[in-house]
Amino acid sequence: MECDRAMRLLPRMIDRALGPWSRFWLTRHVADCAGCAAKLEELRAMQAAVRTNLPFHRAPPGLAARIGAALPREAPPPVARPWFRLPAFTFASTGLVGALAGVALTMLIIGGPNSAQNDVLQSVIGGHIRSLQAEHLTDVLTSDQHTVKPWLSARLDVSPPVTDLKDVGFPLVGGRMDYIAGHPAAVVVYRHAKHVINLFTWASAGRPDQPPRSEVQQGFNIVTWRQNGITYYAVSDVEADQLAKFAGLVQQEG
Repeated sequence: MECDRAMRLLPRMIDRALGPWSRFWLTRHVADCAGCAAKLEELRAMQAAVRTNLPFHRAPPGLAARIGAALPREAPPPVARPWFRLPAFTFASTGLVGALAGVALTMLIIGGPNSAQNDVLQSVIGGHIRSLQAEHLTDVLTSDQHTVKPWLSARLDVSPPVTDLKDVGFPLVGGRMDYIAGHPAAVVVYRHAKHVINLFTWASAGRPDQPPRSEVQQGFNIVTWRQNGITYYAVSDVEADQLAKFAGLVQQEG
């Protein structure tokens, strides 16, 4: 994929408007192209800034009904058709166009926070994929937790728990810095057998703790939680139960 085409596709990528095949090839290109990777992060940062700084207003409960009532309900003039092509009913004649338009508008206005959360999730998955494809898994490659933790703490506003869990099957590999949805993040890297586990963390001071939540996206298992002012995203293609076990061990240290 050439850079000119990649640049045209990047805005569609952050808007989640690309198909799986185009997203795959664009992700591979960005992993090997510093210019396109920088542009992608710039677009993500701009998107996050807009969503953070613009005021959010929840739609009034009666908005959908008012929009539906305001739209014309008259059916269009009948068109002569063979009897076997006559529809059983039309949306216009039943007034469903107005109701559906109102519901769609309400969902669009209310859907802001969920969309922002999904952007974070997609950015985390993108960071995990880049680390595997670009051979940039770590900035500091060591299993010494007393080296990884101060290295991250000195460069970022977060000091995540760093523990060598080798005795329970999750040896420490190292750490690196990343950029997730418009803000810097510390990543602690572990392995389980042949699987890489990226533990993304960033400061969330003043936000309440949240219990672990598991999900699957693009073939990867993800566990996310918030604890003691730090947001965590553990991402891997390891089995879901093993990733949940890993997350539980990290929570004990946090």
